[in-house]
Amino acid sequence: MVLGEIGRRSEMARLQALLEQSRRNRGPAVAVVRGEPGAGKSTLLDAFGAEASAAGFRVAVVRGTGAEDRPYAAAKRLIAQLRAGDGKLVEVQHRTPPGDDLGGLVAAVPTERAPVILCVDDMVRVDIWSLQWLLDLSRTLPPAPLAIVLTARICGTGAGAVSGPANGTSDEPGTALLAAAEPIDLPGLRTNDLPEAAAERCRVRLDARTAAVCGELTGGNPALLHSLLAPHADSAPTAHTLHTATASGALAGADRWLTPLSTSALALAQAVAVLGGGAEVVDSAELARLTVEEALGAVDQLVNACLLANRTPLTFRHPLLESMVLGRIAAGSRAALHLRAAALLRDRQAATTSVAHHLVAAGPVGQEWAVRHLWRAARQLEQEGRSQDAGRCLRRALREPLGPHEKSALRRELAELDAFDDPERAIRLLDAARRESHSPGVVVEYALALAGVLAECGRAEDAVTVLDDGAAQLGRTPGDHSWQLRLRLHKAFTCRRGPLWLAQAADPPGSLTLQTPHRGVVGRELAALRAVQAVDAGADRAVAVRHARQGLPRGAECGSAGSATLLWHACGALVAAGEVAEAWTHCGRGRQVAGARPGRWDHVKVELLRAMVLRARGDLPAADTTLTPVVDRLPASAAAGHPSAVTAVVALAEVRALRGATDSARTLLAESGLDRDPLPWRRDTAHALAVRAAVHESDDPARALEDLRAAGRLLEEAGVRNPAVLPWRSRAARLLAERGEHAEAAELAAAELADARRWGTPESIGTALHAVALTETAKRRVDLLADAVRTLARSPDRLQHAVAQADLGDGLVTLGHRDAARAELLSALRLARACGAEPLALRIQGARKLLRATARGGPDPSGTLAAAPDAASAVAPSAHPPSAVRATGHRAHPLLDSLTPQERKILRLAKDGHSNRDIAGQLFVAVRTVEFHLSGAYRKLGIAGRRQLAEVFSSA
Repeated sequence: MVLGEIGRRSEMARLQALLEQSRRNRGPAVAVVRGEPGAGKSTLLDAFGAEASAAGFRVAVVRGTGAEDRPYAAAKRLIAQLRAGDGKLVEVQHRTPPGDDLGGLVAAVPTERAPVILCVDDMVRVDIWSLQWLLDLSRTLPPAPLAIVLTARICGTGAGAVSGPANGTSDEPGTALLAAAEPIDLPGLRTNDLPEAAAERCRVRLDARTAAVCGELTGGNPALLHSLLAPHADSAPTAHTLHTATASGALAGADRWLTPLSTSALALAQAVAVLGGGAEVVDSAELARLTVEEALGAVDQLVNACLLANRTPLTFRHPLLESMVLGRIAAGSRAALHLRAAALLRDRQAATTSVAHHLVAAGPVGQEWAVRHLWRAARQLEQEGRSQDAGRCLRRALREPLGPHEKSALRRELAELDAFDDPERAIRLLDAARRESHSPGVVVEYALALAGVLAECGRAEDAVTVLDDGAAQLGRTPGDHSWQLRLRLHKAFTCRRGPLWLAQAADPPGSLTLQTPHRGVVGRELAALRAVQAVDAGADRAVAVRHARQGLPRGAECGSAGSATLLWHACGALVAAGEVAEAWTHCGRGRQVAGARPGRWDHVKVELLRAMVLRARGDLPAADTTLTPVVDRLPASAAAGHPSAVTAVVALAEVRALRGATDSARTLLAESGLDRDPLPWRRDTAHALAVRAAVHESDDPARALEDLRAAGRLLEEAGVRNPAVLPWRSRAARLLAERGEHAEAAELAAAELADARRWGTPESIGTALHAVALTETAKRRVDLLADAVRTLARSPDRLQHAVAQADLGDGLVTLGHRDAARAELLSALRLARACGAEPLALRIQGARKLLRATARGGPDPSGTLAAAPDAASAVAPSAHPPSAVRATGHRAHPLLDSLTPQERKILRLAKDGHSNRDIAGQLFVAVRTVEFHLSGAYRKLGIAGRRQLAEVFSSA
């Protein structure tokens, strides 16, 4: 395609219509092509002239001569082109007043042999006499078709935005000519046309993303596009490369835009570029050292030059123009302007982030107020999710003169910011800082911060080494021995998060927990350690609760480093002790934690704590909503072994499974590397194994049982028997009972019941009683289930209460107590729905339907609803015994008709053995879309997962 026609199909069509209009000989046809500088007006005019010549028109083209004071200069050149070769010289005389002797004007244009096109490019530079001649010519009726095409520059918006002649004389002929002409405006090229224009003009290959970046920077202006892409000829630049080149300001073509400017206009343009988009006239004038009146005149000049948009606040027409202006400012002058802009905006009480932007660009200023603004701006930017900008502010603040503790605080905050996305950089920063420090307090701060980052990365061994080094260094320094105690306490917490063998490197529990109580942070940390150790021991719940309350951060302590960790341990102990309501109250303090901002590990801990309390209350939808935005960023970190990431992913997988989204839970575990063997042998792995067992028990109960046994071995090796930490024995007992291994099931359930009674919480005792009941039969089973239901009714765990009540209803049916069974099943159904446990609700609905059916048709020979000892094992209705599946399955299979076509298609692919990722690839959808449709279809069909699909389709 001809260069001038790329992206200009509609404009060319309108010019071609102009030819047809002139052919009909209804008088001269006049059009004006309008656009900003570089929009391609001349190129379009050349392309049109070529087409007109090919169509049999005689074409004469004249560019603005710049000789605006020479009468008829443009007219003479046009007529000379038309009469070239006929041997005639035509003199066009200046006529006063205009409008006399029109016959002579018409005769000067040779239209007797062929139709004529007069093209005048850049009419702003055409002399006024030639414009008058063109105006008069447009008002005559020539003997042959005649068309006049002009180009004019648009500086703003509307008709008044078109530039007039540059000679400063009256613009009456030009204004009248424009009023008579049909306007054809040239907007910027569309994004879809930019790759073709770039290839044709700059020999640059653009993909969709880079084309969008080019459109954003240039507004589709062809000349600016050439300036941007000229350095990248014969290549395919990336979006990052283009942004980098723009930021450098080293762009070709800047002279075309900036050289004509006056000194005041250039100064104002530089001020607007430094202040950025949306600059106010008053601020720009002060920064440029102009009066407001001088600035307003400069604004008009910049608008006429098409650099600024014709509006306030002041903004450049295109971002690339702003970069061109900034690139022409010397580095020293630019830094000075940014510093003055920062002080100006500070005095005007502008946004802190705006002041910080200029401080970052200016470099060190050696003033205290700069550090305050940079620090506040960093926290605000982090809250907005702009962590990279926040990091730049903190690094810039570190270049100012700072005291040791202030520098330490800034470095630690920067490290906490980097620890989530770039932990290695955070580790390098903190390690270098601690090695160069000598103040004991600062050494402790760095050692604790570095150990925290290492522990979050799954490098607990390195964290212990750092803490031991700090303790050794402080051992040679006289001072407060609370520093030593803090390091030992953090070592104890770190060892709990690392491999089990690392626990041997920790101080003996008694050597720390028997320390004299301290006040402040040290006292809180010591109390929190006592609380979690009491929970592990499972012997004295009152002691655990007392220490947990003492370990909670209070008041200003919530804003100190490590407060999120204290809140996590203390509230976790309260939840294990059954004080869920109190723990939920303290969760509100998580929003006061200084580091609990998105993109930080403290934020993960605080949100995970909220979800843990919600799960303990049986509020699955709220727990899912809390965890989902956090976990979306964590699968890779979990796969790398980061403990907090593993805990968060495991928690969400359990919640998803309990809600019926089993495929989504499986995908979470697989993407996080938690579905592989072996997993790291550390405490958080026990929960991962238990949730993995719950997710996979419907399709591989043997593997689920082995995972639970592995979790039990891990906890026993860690010295944890408290079922409030993880009731693995009751879950394993149910699986064993289903396999007919009642002796081992009864042994595990009885052991858990003994430990649960020693601990004393209703949820632990009720869950264990439930497990014991499943190993019994007949009336003994129902009596134990009734005890479990009564006990769980006093606990906050509504979901476990619903599971036990559903099994009690089933047992009552077996004994023939149908009215009591109906009441229990109805209550269980209401609880399950309130918890958002859809699979459990479907199980109970099926049992109620079966109860109604058997009431009409006689006794139930099959044994009704299967038992499930706890909420984690009530993942899906696949726990039904075969007889129950047969009894209810044939009513579910016709429900295939209730599925959407997409759901049926995905189900058939799943039945044939395709994975979710394979299905997504075949149907060109996202994996999560497949998971969503599968979960919805399972709920409609009343089944648990893929294992039952063959039966569904064979019966359909």
